[in-house]
Amino acid sequence: MKTTGAAAAACAIGLIFANAWAEQAPPAFVSKPVEIVQGGIAELEVAGADLAAVEGTFGKEKIPFYRNAQGNFMALLGVDLEAKPGLATLHLKETSRGGVKRESEVPVPIKAKSFPQENFAVAPEFDQLTPEVLERVRKEQQQFARAFSTSVPARLWKRPFIMPVTMDVSSPFGYRRVINGTPRAPHTGVDLKAPMATAVAAANDGQVALIGDFFFSGKSIVLDHGGGLYTVYFHLSEFKIEAGSDVHKGDVIGLSGMTGRVTGPHLHWGARLNGARIDPFELIEKLGGNLDKPVRASAKAD
Repeated sequence: MKTTGAAAAACAIGLIFANAWAEQAPPAFVSKPVEIVQGGIAELEVAGADLAAVEGTFGKEKIPFYRNAQGNFMALLGVDLEAKPGLATLHLKETSRGGVKRESEVPVPIKAKSFPQENFAVAPEFDQLTPEVLERVRKEQQQFARAFSTSVPARLWKRPFIMPVTMDVSSPFGYRRVINGTPRAPHTGVDLKAPMATAVAAANDGQVALIGDFFFSGKSIVLDHGGGLYTVYFHLSEFKIEAGSDVHKGDVIGLSGMTGRVTGPHLHWGARLNGARIDPFELIEKLGGNLDKPVRASAKAD
């Protein structure tokens, strides 16, 4: 297991230093490339004494920036686990306090990552879907898509992120899955071992963006942490929160179970960042958490 310090050092982001702003001219930036692996995240900091606003675009997604304690602008970048390796570009628009605007680009090399393959079987009713079930799945996919496209603009999360249950992985992020002998979509989260009715905690502050019982993921919760960042919790046996609720880091949001398409009780924990399917462990490693520290929920399950 990598330590938090080592992970942070491995993903250190080059601080973009701005020279003093000329009276009627934008600042000059000196930037270092930001390398991100498939399914990974990186944190970007933009500094400037007279910097009033920063906007970003990465691919087709708008990247929100927020101020840190030093008054600099911060943003999280995420790369989808199936993103094409190569050189991508973060486009920045900066505005000075006097209204002077400047556009610049930051190169973002995307590095390939090797994901193992796993084979397993599920019951025929979860694999050989009827037209009625396929229609249900299509509608449920639309519900998730709407939830992932309507994030609260403001950042709601605070360092660090925490594990929703004690870490004991049964199926890692990114596994290329072969179900009943047929290749399927990659695993977009991590499966954590959790006996039935284990308390599941919110990984950080946020709002309930979606809650319901779905065909594949069973009883599921999507938390919106603001700025396009979400965490998801699948296969629950019971909910402890309601739609639209505000939640705090460590709150018990549900109990683990085996609803949906599963072979046994566990928690599927996943994350999305501005459309990218990312490894939720990246939130722990890169944003000051501890993968080896058991979760401490702020409320007990009934």
